[in-house]
Amino acid sequence: MLDGAIILLFSAIVSLFAIVIVFFIVNKVYQENYKKPWLFIAFSTIFLVCSQLLQFISSFFNIAFFSNTATNFTVYVLEFISITVLAYALLLEYFILKYYKGKFVKMRLIPVQEGTLGGEIDLNVSNGASYLAFKKDKKYLKEEFSMATRKGFEGFLISQDFPRDIRSKYGLQKTPIAVVSQVDENQDYTQFMDNSSELVDPLQLNKLISFIDNFLEQSQNPFIMMDLDLLVRTNNFSILAELLNYIAKRVEKYNGIFICLLNEDTLKDFQLSQLRQFLKDLE
Repeated sequence: MLDGAIILLFSAIVSLFAIVIVFFIVNKVYQENYKKPWLFIAFSTIFLVCSQLLQFISSFFNIAFFSNTATNFTVYVLEFISITVLAYALLLEYFILKYYKGKFVKMRLIPVQEGTLGGEIDLNVSNGASYLAFKKDKKYLKEEFSMATRKGFEGFLISQDFPRDIRSKYGLQKTPIAVVSQVDENQDYTQFMDNSSELVDPLQLNKLISFIDNFLEQSQNPFIMMDLDLLVRTNNFSILAELLNYIAKRVEKYNGIFICLLNEDTLKDFQLSQLRQFLKDLE
């Protein structure tokens, strides 16, 4: 009898702790515009906690809800609802992993700052805006991007160069890097990569979207810089324009900065005109 009471007491304590965790989960994911499994897992936890607390009050303080039969029935109903909602959450997670094109892919591209110097960056950019840069030297822009990561920004570089060269040239030791390169299945790329980088085939735009979405959702002050030349050469322009428009909207939502780098002769005038509908020229 005493052992059962102790178990009920610990169940009640753990249940209260679970409610606190549920509050933070719901607060984090409720505003998202798609249904995340964690939201339903949180609701499942609420029903389970209620059943455990009711059982604890009934047994430990000998207080019945109308009657012992009604109390036990309520406990069973709450547990049934909890299991049902949890089963739905797991089913939803399964379909997301299978069909949602990698949005919840586990990744190593974690937002970080390279330093805490503070101060303004030497670029004519504003938070919440996206830019097209083909008039300025790419090396200069990447140096300014590197400096921005030391002045409060969390950078994400999407480049055609491998991390070893980038990190030694621009001093980006921890900044996540997505390497856009045509992948040869017979080539071992591990020697060129590191723990803060990912390899992306230029045709894998869905994978690139996954990385950017996850990065933005975790960032406080995001700054994304993307090399566009290889992506332009290997993808249909209309599809690529949709990708850039999508990123620009996401960057605006998260109050970040997005700069696209490309050579001046990469795109035709009418293509540049189309991109300027949602990308500003970087002066």
